[in-house]
Amino acid sequence: MNKAIQANRSFLLLISAVLILVSPSGTCRAQDRLTVDRAVQIALENSLQRRMAAKDVEIADEGLSRARAEFGPTVTLQGGLYRYDDQPSLVQINQGLAELNNALSAMTYGQVPEVSLPSDSRTYYGGQIKVTQPLYTGNKLTATRRLAQANLENARKNLDASDNDLALSAQKAFYTVMLSRQMAEAMDEAVESMTGHVQEATAYHDQKIVPKLDLLRAQEKLADLRQQQLYAHNNVNLAQTSLNYVLGVDMDTRYTYDDAPQPLPLPLDLKTCIKTGMENRPEIGAVDAQIQMAKEQIAIAQSDHLPTLALVGEAHRYEPENEEPSAQIGIVASIDLFDSGRTSHKKAQAARGLEKARIVKKQLFRGIRLAVEKAYHDAQAALKSIDVAQKSLDTAQEALNAARTRYRVGLSTSLERLDAEVSLTRAKTNHIHALSMYNIAVCELERAMGKE
Repeated sequence: MNKAIQANRSFLLLISAVLILVSPSGTCRAQDRLTVDRAVQIALENSLQRRMAAKDVEIADEGLSRARAEFGPTVTLQGGLYRYDDQPSLVQINQGLAELNNALSAMTYGQVPEVSLPSDSRTYYGGQIKVTQPLYTGNKLTATRRLAQANLENARKNLDASDNDLALSAQKAFYTVMLSRQMAEAMDEAVESMTGHVQEATAYHDQKIVPKLDLLRAQEKLADLRQQQLYAHNNVNLAQTSLNYVLGVDMDTRYTYDDAPQPLPLPLDLKTCIKTGMENRPEIGAVDAQIQMAKEQIAIAQSDHLPTLALVGEAHRYEPENEEPSAQIGIVASIDLFDSGRTSHKKAQAARGLEKARIVKKQLFRGIRLAVEKAYHDAQAALKSIDVAQKSLDTAQEALNAARTRYRVGLSTSLERLDAEVSLTRAKTNHIHALSMYNIAVCELERAMGKE
Protein backbone atom coordinates (compact mmCIF):
# COMPACT_ATOMS: atom_id res chain seq x y z
CA MET A 1 0.00 0.00 0.00
CA ASN A 2 2.83 2.41 0.90
CA LYS A 3 4.54 1.66 -2.40
CA ALA A 4 1.33 2.45 -4.28
CA ILE A 5 0.91 5.74 -2.42
CA GLN A 6 4.54 6.65 -3.12
CA ALA A 7 4.08 5.80 -6.81
CA ASN A 8 0.98 7.99 -7.01
CA ARG A 9 2.85 10.87 -5.39
CA SER A 10 5.71 10.49 -7.87
CA PHE A 11 3.25 10.50 -10.75
CA LEU A 12 1.55 13.67 -9.47
CA LEU A 13 4.91 15.41 -9.08
CA LEU A 14 5.81 14.47 -12.65
CA ILE A 15 2.51 15.86 -13.97
CA SER A 16 3.04 19.08 -12.01
CA ALA A 17 6.53 19.50 -13.43
CA VAL A 18 5.26 19.01 -16.98
CA LEU A 19 2.48 21.56 -16.49
CA ILE A 20 4.97 24.11 -15.20
CA LEU A 21 7.26 23.56 -18.18
CA VAL A 22 4.51 23.91 -20.79
CA SER A 23 2.68 26.76 -19.09
CA PRO A 24 2.35 29.91 -21.25
CA SER A 25 4.66 32.84 -20.89
CA GLY A 26 1.83 34.88 -19.38
CA THR A 27 2.24 32.87 -16.18
CA CYS A 28 5.83 34.02 -15.95
CA ARG A 29 4.83 37.60 -16.62
CA ALA A 30 2.49 37.41 -13.64
CA GLN A 31 5.57 37.29 -11.40
CA ASP A 32 7.04 40.51 -12.79
CA ARG A 33 7.42 43.37 -10.35
CA LEU A 34 6.10 46.55 -11.88
CA THR A 35 7.25 50.08 -11.13
CA VAL A 36 6.11 53.30 -12.74
CA ASP A 37 9.34 53.56 -14.77
CA ARG A 38 9.02 49.96 -15.92
CA ALA A 39 5.41 50.61 -16.91
CA VAL A 40 6.49 53.52 -19.10
CA GLN A 41 9.20 51.37 -20.70
CA ILE A 42 6.77 48.55 -21.50
CA ALA A 43 4.26 51.01 -22.98
CA LEU A 44 6.92 52.53 -25.24
CA GLU A 45 7.98 49.09 -26.42
CA ASN A 46 4.48 47.83 -27.25
CA SER A 47 2.47 50.89 -28.27
CA LEU A 48 0.93 50.69 -31.75
CA GLN A 49 0.45 54.45 -31.68
CA ARG A 50 4.18 54.94 -31.19
CA ARG A 51 4.93 52.53 -34.02
CA MET A 52 2.78 54.63 -36.34
CA ALA A 53 4.60 57.80 -35.27
CA ALA A 54 7.94 56.04 -35.81
CA LYS A 55 6.80 55.01 -39.31
CA ASP A 56 6.04 58.66 -40.03
CA VAL A 57 9.69 59.42 -39.22
CA GLU A 58 10.86 56.67 -41.58
CA ILE A 59 8.56 57.95 -44.33
CA ALA A 60 9.85 61.50 -43.89
CA ASP A 61 13.45 60.25 -43.96
CA GLU A 62 12.82 58.48 -47.26
CA GLY A 63 11.25 61.68 -48.55
CA LEU A 64 14.42 63.59 -47.71
CA SER A 65 16.55 60.99 -49.50
CA ARG A 66 14.30 61.27 -52.55
CA ALA A 67 14.59 65.08 -52.52
CA ARG A 68 18.39 64.82 -52.43
CA ALA A 69 18.34 62.34 -55.31
CA GLU A 70 16.56 64.91 -57.49
CA PHE A 71 19.88 66.81 -57.79
CA GLY A 72 21.50 63.89 -59.63
CA PRO A 73 21.26 62.85 -63.26
CA THR A 74 18.51 60.73 -64.75
CA VAL A 75 19.40 57.99 -67.22
CA THR A 76 16.59 56.69 -69.42
CA LEU A 77 16.88 53.65 -71.67
CA GLN A 78 14.29 53.08 -74.38
CA GLY A 79 14.00 50.22 -76.84
CA GLY A 80 11.51 49.47 -79.57
CA LEU A 81 10.44 47.14 -82.35
CA TYR A 82 8.37 48.62 -85.20
CA ARG A 83 6.56 47.08 -88.17
CA TYR A 84 5.47 49.39 -91.01
CA ASP A 85 2.87 48.76 -93.70
CA ASP A 86 5.11 50.57 -96.19
CA GLN A 87 8.72 51.50 -96.09
CA PRO A 88 9.38 54.87 -94.43
CA SER A 89 9.84 57.74 -96.89
CA LEU A 90 13.44 58.25 -95.82
CA VAL A 91 14.27 54.64 -96.64
CA GLN A 92 12.52 54.93 -99.98
CA ILE A 93 14.58 58.02 -100.82
CA ASN A 94 17.80 56.29 -99.81
CA GLN A 95 16.87 53.28 -101.88
CA GLY A 96 16.16 55.48 -104.92
CA LEU A 97 19.48 57.28 -104.50
CA ALA A 98 21.28 53.95 -104.24
CA GLU A 99 19.62 52.66 -107.42
CA LEU A 100 20.49 55.89 -109.25
CA ASN A 101 24.08 55.62 -108.07
CA ASN A 102 24.35 52.04 -109.30
CA ALA A 103 22.85 53.01 -112.66
CA LEU A 104 25.50 55.70 -113.04
CA SER A 105 28.12 53.14 -112.10
CA ALA A 106 26.94 50.87 -114.92
CA MET A 107 26.93 53.76 -117.40
CA THR A 108 30.45 54.83 -116.44
CA TYR A 109 31.75 51.28 -116.46
CA GLY A 110 32.59 51.31 -112.78
CA GLN A 111 33.99 54.80 -112.50
CA VAL A 112 31.24 55.53 -109.99
CA PRO A 113 31.43 52.88 -107.26
CA GLU A 114 28.34 50.89 -106.59
CA VAL A 115 26.64 51.03 -103.18
CA SER A 116 24.54 48.43 -101.46
CA LEU A 117 20.84 48.92 -101.52
CA PRO A 118 19.14 49.64 -98.18
CA SER A 119 17.24 46.78 -96.67
CA ASP A 120 13.70 46.51 -97.91
CA SER A 121 12.54 45.11 -94.56
CA ARG A 122 9.64 46.87 -92.97
CA THR A 123 10.63 45.72 -89.44
CA TYR A 124 12.83 48.12 -87.49
CA TYR A 125 14.36 47.71 -84.06
CA GLY A 126 16.82 49.54 -81.88
CA GLY A 127 17.22 51.60 -78.75
CA GLN A 128 17.95 54.98 -77.27
CA ILE A 129 19.71 56.12 -74.11
CA LYS A 130 19.16 59.57 -72.68
CA VAL A 131 20.90 61.38 -69.80
CA THR A 132 19.38 64.48 -68.17
CA GLN A 133 21.18 66.56 -65.54
CA PRO A 134 19.34 69.56 -64.04
CA LEU A 135 21.55 72.66 -63.93
CA TYR A 136 19.16 75.32 -62.66
CA THR A 137 15.57 74.93 -61.48
CA GLY A 138 14.83 78.35 -60.03
CA ASN A 139 15.75 77.09 -56.52
CA LYS A 140 12.98 74.47 -56.67
CA LEU A 141 15.19 71.48 -55.90
CA THR A 142 16.92 73.26 -53.01
CA ALA A 143 13.59 74.38 -51.54
CA THR A 144 12.19 70.87 -51.96
CA ARG A 145 15.16 69.42 -50.08
CA ARG A 146 14.73 71.93 -47.25
CA LEU A 147 11.00 71.15 -47.19
CA ALA A 148 11.75 67.44 -46.79
CA GLN A 149 14.27 68.20 -44.04
CA ALA A 150 11.68 70.28 -42.15
CA ASN A 151 9.11 67.51 -42.61
CA LEU A 152 11.55 65.02 -41.09
CA GLU A 153 12.10 67.31 -38.10
CA ASN A 154 8.34 67.67 -37.72
CA ALA A 155 7.91 63.89 -37.69
CA ARG A 156 10.65 63.48 -35.09
CA LYS A 157 9.10 66.08 -32.79
CA ASN A 158 5.70 64.47 -33.19
CA LEU A 159 7.27 61.16 -32.17
CA ASP A 160 8.70 62.81 -29.05
CA ALA A 161 5.31 64.29 -28.22
CA SER A 162 3.69 60.89 -28.75
CA ASP A 163 6.23 59.33 -26.38
CA ASN A 164 5.45 61.95 -23.73
CA ASP A 165 1.71 61.39 -24.07
CA LEU A 166 2.17 57.64 -23.86
CA ALA A 167 4.40 57.98 -20.80
CA LEU A 168 1.77 60.11 -19.06
CA SER A 169 -0.95 57.58 -19.89
CA ALA A 170 1.17 54.75 -18.47
CA GLN A 171 1.94 56.74 -15.32
CA LYS A 172 -1.70 57.63 -14.72
CA ALA A 173 -2.78 54.03 -15.31
CA PHE A 174 -0.10 52.78 -12.91
CA TYR A 175 -1.06 55.20 -10.13
CA THR A 176 -4.73 54.36 -10.69
CA VAL A 177 -3.92 50.70 -10.06
CA MET A 178 -2.04 51.64 -6.90
CA LEU A 179 -4.98 53.81 -5.81
CA SER A 180 -7.50 51.03 -6.36
CA ARG A 181 -5.30 48.48 -4.56
CA GLN A 182 -4.88 50.74 -1.55
CA MET A 183 -8.59 51.51 -1.53
CA ALA A 184 -9.32 47.78 -1.52
CA GLU A 185 -6.88 47.26 1.35
CA ALA A 186 -8.55 50.06 3.30
CA MET A 187 -11.95 48.46 2.78
CA ASP A 188 -10.54 45.07 3.85
CA GLU A 189 -9.30 46.67 7.06
CA ALA A 190 -12.65 48.39 7.59
CA VAL A 191 -14.55 45.12 7.11
CA GLU A 192 -12.18 43.31 9.46
CA SER A 193 -12.58 46.01 12.11
CA MET A 194 -16.36 46.08 11.74
CA THR A 195 -16.50 42.28 11.92
CA GLY A 196 -14.74 42.47 15.27
CA HIS A 197 -17.22 45.08 16.43
CA VAL A 198 -20.17 42.88 15.40
CA GLN A 199 -18.67 40.01 17.35
CA GLU A 200 -18.31 42.24 20.41
CA ALA A 201 -21.85 43.57 20.02
CA THR A 202 -23.17 40.02 19.69
CA ALA A 203 -21.41 38.95 22.87
CA TYR A 204 -22.62 42.01 24.76
CA HIS A 205 -26.16 41.47 23.51
CA ASP A 206 -26.09 37.84 24.59
CA GLN A 207 -25.03 39.07 28.03
CA LYS A 208 -27.86 41.64 28.02
CA ILE A 209 -25.31 44.46 28.24
CA VAL A 210 -26.37 46.30 25.04
CA PRO A 211 -29.74 46.46 23.35
CA LYS A 212 -30.45 44.57 20.15
CA LEU A 213 -30.55 47.88 18.27
CA ASP A 214 -26.78 48.25 18.75
CA LEU A 215 -26.24 44.81 17.25
CA LEU A 216 -28.53 45.53 14.29
CA ARG A 217 -26.74 48.81 13.57
CA ALA A 218 -23.37 47.07 13.58
CA GLN A 219 -24.64 44.29 11.30
CA GLU A 220 -26.15 46.81 8.89
CA LYS A 221 -22.90 48.77 8.72
CA LEU A 222 -20.92 45.56 8.16
CA ALA A 223 -23.16 44.63 5.23
CA ASP A 224 -22.69 48.09 3.75
CA LEU A 225 -18.91 47.86 4.11
CA ARG A 226 -18.84 44.43 2.49
CA GLN A 227 -20.68 45.82 -0.50
CA GLN A 228 -18.15 48.65 -0.77
CA GLN A 229 -15.41 46.04 -0.43
CA LEU A 230 -16.76 44.17 -3.47
CA TYR A 231 -16.80 47.37 -5.52
CA ALA A 232 -13.27 48.20 -4.39
CA HIS A 233 -11.88 44.84 -5.49
CA ASN A 234 -13.76 45.09 -8.77
CA ASN A 235 -12.12 48.48 -9.32
CA VAL A 236 -8.73 46.80 -8.85
CA ASN A 237 -9.48 44.37 -11.68
CA LEU A 238 -10.76 47.16 -13.93
CA ALA A 239 -7.72 49.33 -13.21
CA GLN A 240 -5.38 46.42 -13.92
CA THR A 241 -7.12 45.70 -17.22
CA SER A 242 -6.89 49.37 -18.19
CA LEU A 243 -3.18 49.35 -17.33
CA ASN A 244 -2.62 46.28 -19.51
CA TYR A 245 -4.40 48.04 -22.36
CA VAL A 246 -2.15 51.09 -22.05
CA LEU A 247 0.97 48.92 -21.78
CA GLY A 248 -0.03 46.92 -24.85
CA VAL A 249 0.25 43.55 -23.09
CA ASP A 250 -2.19 40.67 -22.70
CA MET A 251 -5.31 41.72 -20.81
CA ASP A 252 -4.88 38.83 -18.36
CA THR A 253 -1.35 39.84 -17.37
CA ARG A 254 -0.90 40.41 -13.65
CA TYR A 255 1.98 42.06 -11.83
CA THR A 256 3.28 42.37 -8.32
CA TYR A 257 3.86 45.84 -6.92
CA ASP A 258 6.05 47.53 -4.37
CA ASP A 259 4.66 49.23 -1.31
CA ALA A 260 2.65 52.42 -1.58
CA PRO A 261 4.47 54.94 -3.82
CA GLN A 262 6.05 57.93 -2.15
CA PRO A 263 5.12 61.49 -3.14
CA LEU A 264 7.09 62.71 -6.16
CA PRO A 265 9.18 65.89 -5.78
CA LEU A 266 7.41 69.09 -6.81
CA PRO A 267 9.34 71.69 -8.86
CA LEU A 268 10.24 74.81 -6.90
CA ASP A 269 8.43 77.68 -8.57
CA LEU A 270 5.89 78.30 -11.29
CA LYS A 271 8.06 80.63 -13.39
CA THR A 272 10.74 77.97 -13.75
CA CYS A 273 8.12 75.44 -14.79
CA ILE A 274 6.69 77.78 -17.43
CA LYS A 275 10.15 78.59 -18.78
CA THR A 276 11.02 74.91 -18.97
CA GLY A 277 7.78 74.17 -20.80
CA MET A 278 8.43 76.93 -23.35
CA GLU A 279 11.89 75.50 -24.04
CA ASN A 280 11.35 71.74 -23.89
CA ARG A 281 7.94 70.98 -25.34
CA PRO A 282 8.44 68.97 -28.56
CA GLU A 283 5.27 70.49 -29.99
CA ILE A 284 7.14 73.81 -30.29
CA GLY A 285 9.81 72.17 -32.43
CA ALA A 286 7.07 70.57 -34.53
CA VAL A 287 5.32 73.88 -35.21
CA ASP A 288 8.67 75.54 -35.99
CA ALA A 289 9.23 72.82 -38.58
CA GLN A 290 5.76 73.47 -39.99
CA ILE A 291 6.58 77.18 -40.31
CA GLN A 292 9.77 76.29 -42.19
CA MET A 293 7.79 73.95 -44.44
CA ALA A 294 5.37 76.77 -45.27
CA LYS A 295 8.30 79.04 -46.19
CA GLU A 296 9.71 76.41 -48.51
CA GLN A 297 6.31 75.99 -50.13
CA ILE A 298 6.45 79.69 -51.01
CA ALA A 299 9.94 79.25 -52.50
CA ILE A 300 8.76 76.28 -54.55
CA ALA A 301 5.82 78.27 -55.88
CA GLN A 302 8.11 81.22 -56.70
CA SER A 303 10.40 78.96 -58.72
CA ASP A 304 7.67 78.43 -61.32
CA HIS A 305 8.23 82.05 -62.43
CA LEU A 306 11.91 81.32 -63.18
CA PRO A 307 13.54 79.48 -66.10
CA THR A 308 15.00 76.00 -65.89
CA LEU A 309 18.20 74.69 -67.46
CA ALA A 310 19.13 71.07 -68.01
CA LEU A 311 22.02 69.28 -69.68
CA VAL A 312 20.66 66.64 -72.05
CA GLY A 313 22.61 63.99 -73.92
CA GLU A 314 21.25 61.08 -75.91
CA ALA A 315 22.38 58.36 -78.31
CA HIS A 316 20.22 56.09 -80.42
CA ARG A 317 20.49 53.33 -82.99
CA TYR A 318 17.70 51.82 -85.07
CA GLU A 319 18.21 49.11 -87.68
CA PRO A 320 18.01 48.91 -90.59
CA GLU A 321 17.04 52.58 -90.91
CA ASN A 322 20.28 53.98 -89.44
CA GLU A 323 22.67 51.20 -88.65
CA GLU A 324 25.34 53.60 -87.47
CA PRO A 325 24.60 54.98 -83.95
CA SER A 326 24.09 58.71 -83.59
CA ALA A 327 24.49 60.92 -80.49
CA GLN A 328 23.81 64.48 -79.43
CA ILE A 329 24.33 66.67 -76.39
CA GLY A 330 22.97 70.08 -75.49
CA ILE A 331 21.45 72.42 -72.94
CA VAL A 332 17.69 72.79 -72.79
CA ALA A 333 16.12 75.93 -71.31
CA SER A 334 12.42 76.48 -70.65
CA ILE A 335 10.19 79.04 -68.97
CA ASP A 336 6.46 79.46 -68.67
CA LEU A 337 5.47 82.77 -70.22
CA PHE A 338 1.82 82.59 -69.18
CA ASP A 339 -0.02 80.14 -66.91
CA SER A 340 -3.34 81.95 -66.30
CA GLY A 341 -2.21 83.02 -62.81
CA ARG A 342 -1.70 79.47 -61.56
CA THR A 343 1.74 80.18 -60.09
CA SER A 344 0.61 83.41 -58.42
CA HIS A 345 -2.30 81.68 -56.72
CA LYS A 346 -0.05 78.83 -55.66
CA LYS A 347 2.33 81.31 -54.06
CA ALA A 348 -0.54 83.14 -52.32
CA GLN A 349 -1.88 79.82 -51.02
CA ALA A 350 1.52 78.96 -49.55
CA ALA A 351 1.70 82.42 -47.94
CA ARG A 352 -1.65 81.83 -46.22
CA GLY A 353 -0.32 78.53 -44.93
CA LEU A 354 2.66 80.35 -43.42
CA GLU A 355 0.37 82.82 -41.67
CA LYS A 356 -1.70 79.97 -40.25
CA ALA A 357 1.41 78.17 -38.95
CA ARG A 358 2.51 81.31 -37.12
CA ILE A 359 -0.92 81.67 -35.53
CA VAL A 360 -0.76 78.01 -34.45
CA LYS A 361 2.56 78.73 -32.72
CA LYS A 362 1.09 81.64 -30.76
CA GLN A 363 -1.86 79.50 -29.70
CA LEU A 364 0.50 76.70 -28.71
CA PHE A 365 2.46 78.98 -26.37
CA ARG A 366 -0.76 80.06 -24.69
CA GLY A 367 -1.88 76.46 -24.33
CA ILE A 368 1.46 75.40 -22.84
CA ARG A 369 1.32 78.15 -20.24
CA LEU A 370 -2.24 77.22 -19.31
CA ALA A 371 -1.37 73.52 -19.02
CA VAL A 372 1.70 74.23 -16.86
CA GLU A 373 -0.14 76.59 -14.52
CA LYS A 374 -3.09 74.23 -14.11
CA ALA A 375 -0.90 71.20 -13.43
CA TYR A 376 1.30 73.17 -11.03
CA HIS A 377 -1.63 74.49 -8.98
CA ASP A 378 -3.27 71.06 -8.98
CA ALA A 379 -0.07 69.52 -7.65
CA GLN A 380 0.25 72.19 -4.96
CA ALA A 381 -3.35 71.70 -3.85
CA ALA A 382 -2.91 67.91 -3.79
CA LEU A 383 0.30 68.25 -1.77
CA LYS A 384 -1.45 70.37 0.85
CA SER A 385 -4.36 67.94 0.95
CA ILE A 386 -1.93 65.13 1.81
CA ASP A 387 -0.94 66.92 5.02
CA VAL A 388 -4.56 67.66 5.86
CA ALA A 389 -5.56 64.05 5.17
CA GLN A 390 -2.69 62.74 7.28
CA LYS A 391 -3.74 64.85 10.26
CA SER A 392 -7.34 63.78 9.79
CA LEU A 393 -6.22 60.15 9.65
CA ASP A 394 -4.26 60.46 12.90
CA THR A 395 -7.22 62.13 14.60
CA ALA A 396 -9.67 59.51 13.32
CA GLN A 397 -7.45 56.67 14.51
CA GLU A 398 -7.17 58.22 17.95
CA ALA A 399 -10.93 58.81 18.09
CA LEU A 400 -11.63 55.18 17.16
CA ASN A 401 -9.29 53.90 19.85
CA ALA A 402 -11.08 56.06 22.42
CA ALA A 403 -14.52 54.97 21.16
CA ARG A 404 -13.54 51.31 21.40
CA THR A 405 -12.38 51.74 24.97
CA ARG A 406 -15.49 53.67 25.97
CA TYR A 407 -17.73 51.10 24.30
CA ARG A 408 -16.05 48.15 26.00
CA VAL A 409 -16.42 49.70 29.46
CA GLY A 410 -20.00 50.69 28.75
CA LEU A 411 -19.50 54.47 28.62
CA SER A 412 -20.77 54.90 25.03
CA THR A 413 -23.21 53.38 22.60
CA SER A 414 -22.63 51.46 19.43
CA LEU A 415 -23.56 54.55 17.42
CA GLU A 416 -20.48 56.41 18.65
CA ARG A 417 -18.31 53.43 17.81
CA LEU A 418 -19.83 53.18 14.32
CA ASP A 419 -19.26 56.88 13.67
CA ALA A 420 -15.62 56.49 14.64
CA GLU A 421 -15.24 53.48 12.32
CA VAL A 422 -16.78 55.39 9.41
CA SER A 423 -14.62 58.45 10.10
CA LEU A 424 -11.45 56.36 10.09
CA THR A 425 -12.37 54.64 6.83
CA ARG A 426 -13.14 57.99 5.24
CA ALA A 427 -9.86 59.45 6.50
CA LYS A 428 -7.89 56.51 5.07
CA THR A 429 -9.52 56.76 1.66
CA ASN A 430 -9.05 60.55 1.61
CA HIS A 431 -5.34 60.15 2.40
CA ILE A 432 -4.89 57.46 -0.26
CA HIS A 433 -6.77 59.53 -2.83
CA ALA A 434 -4.79 62.69 -2.02
CA LEU A 435 -1.45 60.89 -2.44
CA SER A 436 -2.45 59.33 -5.76
CA MET A 437 -3.89 62.56 -7.12
CA TYR A 438 -0.71 64.39 -6.16
CA ASN A 439 1.52 61.94 -8.01
CA ILE A 440 -0.74 62.10 -11.07
CA ALA A 441 -0.70 65.92 -10.92
CA VAL A 442 3.12 65.93 -10.81
CA CYS A 443 3.21 63.60 -13.83
CA GLU A 444 0.87 65.93 -15.70
CA LEU A 445 3.08 68.87 -14.75
CA GLU A 446 6.16 67.09 -16.09
CA ARG A 447 4.28 66.37 -19.33
CA ALA A 448 3.24 70.02 -19.60
CA MET A 449 6.89 71.00 -19.11
CA GLY A 450 8.02 68.65 -21.87
CA LYS A 451 10.10 66.41 -19.63
CA GLU A 452 10.80 62.93 -20.92
